[in-house]
Amino acid sequence: MEDKKAIAILMNLLKKYSLNAEEQAAVSSAIGILSWTSLSKSRVKSLKIKRSKSAEWN
Repeated sequence: MEDKKAIAILMNLLKKYSLNAEEQAAVSSAIGILSWTSLSKSRVKSLKIKRSKSAEWN
């Protein structure tokens, strides 16, 4: 499952169901972790593209 889809599902879970404070914290933490994972993947992808463009020009 893609990170963005998992984040969307977890966000819907927070909106639809009344969760206790501990459950809300757990879901929020999972969303945060997935967000950082997604961000790091895009950063690595960007660096690879930048590196390959740099190699082409040399």
